[in-house]
Amino acid sequence: MNMLSVIIIFVCICVDNMVSANMSAVKMTKENKSVFSVKLALVFTLFNVLLFGLGYIISILFHGWSYFAHNWVVFAFLLLLGIKFMLEYIEKSPSFGDADAGDNWKLAKVSALIGMNSFLVGYALETVGRTFFPDVMLLLIITFVLSLLGAHLGGEDSKNLLSKKLELIAGIVLIVMSIIQIVY
Repeated sequence: MNMLSVIIIFVCICVDNMVSANMSAVKMTKENKSVFSVKLALVFTLFNVLLFGLGYIISILFHGWSYFAHNWVVFAFLLLLGIKFMLEYIEKSPSFGDADAGDNWKLAKVSALIGMNSFLVGYALETVGRTFFPDVMLLLIITFVLSLLGAHLGGEDSKNLLSKKLELIAGIVLIVMSIIQIVY
């Protein structure tokens, strides 16, 4: 799997962070939004990187059973994530309002839930022999930027939630990527 494929996968899984940040920004006042958007981006980034690393480590520990079918592991994980994103397009995404701005427990739960995408990708990328450091740095940057972008684009006057449509597109892209992975 080349670097471009990894970047596309990371952008797709980080769309989930972007949607949550965007939906939260719609519900917040401008005073809370500016501070909370940075906090949200930092916590989302932390959980994505930690869970990516955990998935990568677990893949190393259990490398023997999945090595013979590493392309199928990547196919299954990307396909499942793609289907999940397409289903989330029609569901309500987790978000925060002004009352939730100080609720660190809710922030941690939502970040862990969204970070499970990174866990699966970390596991899958290790099975195909990707190195950890460049991939985790890319994930860190992409998560932080997309989370801030989602929070910045959302506001009280937002009527069109483009980020929800991006979630559908990300799901379709992940399904296509899974098929490409198994073909090549």
